[in-house]
Amino acid sequence: MKQLLSPAPSVQHGFTLIELLVVMTMLALIMVGLGQAFRSMGQTEVRVDERLQRSDQMRVVKHFLQSALTRTDATSYANPDVKGGQGVLFKADPDSISWVGNMPARPGMGGRHFFRLAMEDLQGGDRGLVLRYLAWTPLAQFPDWNQADTQVLVNRTIDLKIMAEGLPKRLSDAQADWPMGWQAGWPAAKELPQRVSLLIQDQQGAWPPITVPLYASIGSAPVSGGFVVGGGR
Repeated sequence: MKQLLSPAPSVQHGFTLIELLVVMTMLALIMVGLGQAFRSMGQTEVRVDERLQRSDQMRVVKHFLQSALTRTDATSYANPDVKGGQGVLFKADPDSISWVGNMPARPGMGGRHFFRLAMEDLQGGDRGLVLRYLAWTPLAQFPDWNQADTQVLVNRTIDLKIMAEGLPKRLSDAQADWPMGWQAGWPAAKELPQRVSLLIQDQQGAWPPITVPLYASIGSAPVSGGFVVGGGR
């Protein structure tokens, strides 16, 4: 009777090896999924930062070029290579552009400068969009650009194309040889174009075209009278 009333021995159950393997496999899958999610979030954040930096760079470069190019010196200088013997200090090739304009005001810098914008080789084997600039002096030709200061505007540039178009000041001068419509560069050395468009392409793709209207800055010429704000005099 005592044996019948005695409590039955307790049975302890544990996890089987198969159950442990299943749990470990599920945990491993969860960890892999979380790792991929965190990695994707990090890559997305990096891409967003790169796009923001690229947008800021586009905005800064566009603002600078518009400020430096808009008021271009249209003073005529003696140039025996130009029909009539007179020409402006403005040269636009399909892949480079040189001009005389005002440096956007900033501490310790300003006034009229010689400018040149072109693609150049950089350290490390890359190519970049490089601005060369030198304080203006009364020259009838562009200076030695090797003596100019340099500023890399865009790193890892793939391509740069310069387009220009415009009509002469007097329509009667629009002879048969006058370049009509958009041109690769600017073949008319006698006068400035009315508009310049810069097509830049970096490793992430093509930029929106930077189109700048040119307003001839005759008042900045040393032979003209009047007060020039930010000019070379």
